[in-house]
Amino acid sequence: MLTRADDLAKMTVLDAAKQVVTLGTLWQDKPAVLVFVRHFG
Repeated sequence: MLTRADDLAKMTVLDAAKQVVTLGTLWQDKPAVLVFVRHFG
């Protein structure tokens, strides 16, 4: 059974260098904290 973390791990985002990164690779070796910021500017 998949969990939400499993689904999230498959998603891709852009890193600070604008390279595509699969989220699951960020917490492969150590814990990670994700922060989503919404800007209305």
